[in-house]
Amino acid sequence: MSWNKIIIAVSHEKIDFISDFLLDLGALSITLQDAGSQELFQEELGETPLWQMTQIHAFFDKDFFLPAVIDALKVELGKNLIYQVEIVADEDWVQKSQENFPAKLFGSRLWVTPPWQPIELKANEIQMILNPGLGFGTGSHQTTSLCMDWLAQQDLTHKIVIDYGCGSGILALAALSLGAKEVWAVDHDPQALTATENNAQLNHFNRSALQIILPDQLPAIKADIILANILANPLCELAPLLMEHLAPKGFLVLSGFLEEEISRVSAAYIPQLTLIDSIIKEKWGALFLQSNCFNSL
Repeated sequence: MSWNKIIIAVSHEKIDFISDFLLDLGALSITLQDAGSQELFQEELGETPLWQMTQIHAFFDKDFFLPAVIDALKVELGKNLIYQVEIVADEDWVQKSQENFPAKLFGSRLWVTPPWQPIELKANEIQMILNPGLGFGTGSHQTTSLCMDWLAQQDLTHKIVIDYGCGSGILALAALSLGAKEVWAVDHDPQALTATENNAQLNHFNRSALQIILPDQLPAIKADIILANILANPLCELAPLLMEHLAPKGFLVLSGFLEEEISRVSAAYIPQLTLIDSIIKEKWGALFLQSNCFNSL
């Protein structure tokens, strides 16, 4: 079986109207894609951010009479409507989606694999299973891989770790897989906590060592390592809190911001912390800092 797909670009304020309009005309499904190169983030809980210009992909049955749809769209969007029609062949969509999430190796020893992909481990290699889906963080984004590569090279024995803004739980679960004594996965989004819990159940580490909580549930603890892969603005706002939870000589790993935002983020933490290293990967940055003071909660 195959489908016909109509692609049009609309401004963000018309997305909901045109999407509903196409469904009323007989579209079987609607998907949205960036019509340019704009990075898109959820800045606040509950937001549904959209690109300034968005491609709407509307799928119709292969025998559907598309000229009527095009004429209706011209009435709504103007006679100079620019559109594209494609024939979409039938595929094994499950297999195709699984191909988008191959196993990844971090720090030469930590494999992150989806549940459907078996893997043979070499000596000293560790496997962590992660189900891509709900919650940010599959290891494919540059900011996540920067944190994962660093984490996989650390000795986490007897260490307390906080993953602040845990998303899918990838950093928290990696820390636990690598032998951390105690891990706190923190996020303000209940969906992220659910994703972390679901991913934790796929693995066979010490589950009692993992706490999955909202920010206001984080107790007065000191962590040897704090990981925060969020965004520049929240990282600047969270600086006092994160530094307060950092143990003496503890490490703070920050990421989730662009190269041009490095100086602004680092200024929120220095000179209270010492900058150990900064890394840029394909325009995304990460900062690695260490506590040089003995704060008390």
